[in-house]
Amino acid sequence: MSIQVLDCTLRDGGYINDWAFGRKTIRSILDKLEKARIDIIECGFLTGMVRDPERSLFGSVSEIAEVLPPPPRQSLYVAMIAIGEKELHPSLLAPCDGNGIGGVRLTFHQEEAGQAIKWAAILMDKGYRVFMQPVGTVFYTDLELLRLVEKMNALHPYAFYIVDTLGSMYRNQVTHRFHLINENMDPAIHLGFHAHNNLQLAFSNAQVLGKIQTKRTLILDSSVFGMGRGAGNLPTELITQYINKNIASRYDVAMVMDIYDEYIAAIRREYEWGYSVPYHIAASNVCHPNYATYLLQRQTLTMKDIEKIIQSIPEEYKVLYDQALIERLYAAYQSRAVDDSEAVREIAALIAGRRLLLLGPGGSLSAEYDAILDFIAVHRPFVITVNFADARFPMDACFVSNHKRLDILRQELRSLHPIPVIVTSNLSREGLPRRDEGRGAEAGGCLFVDYDRYTGPDGPVSDNAGLMLLRLLRRCGATEASLAGFDGFRPSQGGRSPSAGNYYSSELRLEVDEEGAQEKQERIRGQLRELAKDMKLSFLTRSAYEE
Repeated sequence: MSIQVLDCTLRDGGYINDWAFGRKTIRSILDKLEKARIDIIECGFLTGMVRDPERSLFGSVSEIAEVLPPPPRQSLYVAMIAIGEKELHPSLLAPCDGNGIGGVRLTFHQEEAGQAIKWAAILMDKGYRVFMQPVGTVFYTDLELLRLVEKMNALHPYAFYIVDTLGSMYRNQVTHRFHLINENMDPAIHLGFHAHNNLQLAFSNAQVLGKIQTKRTLILDSSVFGMGRGAGNLPTELITQYINKNIASRYDVAMVMDIYDEYIAAIRREYEWGYSVPYHIAASNVCHPNYATYLLQRQTLTMKDIEKIIQSIPEEYKVLYDQALIERLYAAYQSRAVDDSEAVREIAALIAGRRLLLLGPGGSLSAEYDAILDFIAVHRPFVITVNFADARFPMDACFVSNHKRLDILRQELRSLHPIPVIVTSNLSREGLPRRDEGRGAEAGGCLFVDYDRYTGPDGPVSDNAGLMLLRLLRRCGATEASLAGFDGFRPSQGGRSPSAGNYYSSELRLEVDEEGAQEKQERIRGQLRELAKDMKLSFLTRSAYEE
């Protein structure tokens, strides 16, 4: 078997940084991959939608030619057209002249196969080597895959791929499809494998395929440091080193590592990719990783909750991500309607005639600890902590709306008796302190309030705990509240995560990407502005929400 490596850092890796590598970096990466003797190098997307010289998104082959290393070149340069995503009609491409890219990768869903074959024919007529890449090969039955192979035999592209879109394929699944294709496809057509690392199997599956005895050429897709959305891809440095040591010494792995050191490491400090439990859950349930990403970014769910929601995704929606669907499933999972009129009356009685102080989990609780205690000593407010409990602060109640926080707090909440714990109805009552029947809220225990009633209209922050508590207190008759520890998010510093300095306790820290954090901050600020129409809100500690 002949094995070739195709590096897709600038294309698949671009999902991480929105393809904004910068023109100089794009040129340098391509040059170093050429010097590393990578067989096939993918330059980015061919697209009719986005034009930016600083991104690896190109509107023509001439634009790509401008960033390629000077001739003579040994590597084959290619770009991708993704049917249905950033696509560029092949009729708009100039014929292959040998000075730019020599191949085009076509990725398509099962229902787009007919269109892909027509487009491939146009590209082949223009002189390009065409790589046919069916998204989600795992979803094809053997018969469907064989029928597609028959069409490939008639088309005769340069390569046909097994695409493990969801990173869900184990060795036996990969080898079964390899043998099925290998035994039925024209031996002159190369067979490629594009892996994702959701189950940490990209490298091992590539090794397994590399050991199969066949005369066919195998193409293994990879990216530097596995850079790619979600769990990432097969790392180029690993597969090239493996081939060097076990098959033939062909690649300059040090040059690949230079790309990581000079460019990818800086991106890695700003963005995250790679194996994680949510992506493991997505792959184990054979569904698109963006479903897990969405649920993870809600920052309200345990891994068990995430798995339950993912398992409820209908089969026909698993391979293609549907944002509206996952939003509905999340809302349905959280929704547990309760009549909270009695709880509202009890909370109203507790806070009647008292100033309110709400303590969020921000780092200012530590930085301005003495000022908070002074405020409490002078004004004797009714103090409610939000999704945490800490004996260093005099607490009159604790509000909990978050599955993840509740998992951490269960034992601590039991020790807080007789302090009342206000719990939203989306959370399980298991293991929570019980109310003493016939006694008021001052006896402690849990007061359950209706989750749906206190969520807001702005989807990404609809169930933000601080906002939910303020809506509840407004219903209980509160007209003003002081806020401490509602810090918002500060930009990352020194390569730290944007969440690193925003929480007063490491236990309360939630990982967020900086862009997502800033967007949430703006949305929360807008919702606070709406609440301020009915309640006087004042910030006792520094806050990015204060206007």
